[in-house]
Amino acid sequence: MTRIAKVTVAVVTVAATSLALGIYGLFHGHFDHGRFEIKQVQWSSSKRVAMVAERSDQEALGGITYFVLIGNHVFSTDELRRAYYGQAPVFATGSDCLNLRWENPSKLVVLCNGSPISGNQIDVQKRQSEGTDISYENIAIK
Repeated sequence: MTRIAKVTVAVVTVAATSLALGIYGLFHGHFDHGRFEIKQVQWSSSKRVAMVAERSDQEALGGITYFVLIGNHVFSTDELRRAYYGQAPVFATGSDCLNLRWENPSKLVVLCNGSPISGNQIDVQKRQSEGTDISYENIAIK
């Protein structure tokens, strides 16, 4: 292989790797400078924890989003950011009325303590997550 071919292969490899890492980072929250904060934590008797978290954006590009996660520990800020961009949120909305209640060790109730949340205000809504059934009160089913 000639020297020019080797340099070309090296440049293309570096460019492709950089592009792949940039795309990965973009879709996994690495460039999100928003603030992630836990607003409520509710433990079940089976040692599962449900969390209401808030993602706010000081630059006003994304506004404020409230989302619900289920895990086996209270998430750190970095874990919240990764979870928000992954498949972890079981519910997400712009409404700040969210509250949580475990009905039993495998059933979580997500409720709104204010005006009902309509379907067009819901970004994510799951009915089950990793063996936990999720029901909603004062929240439309999307």
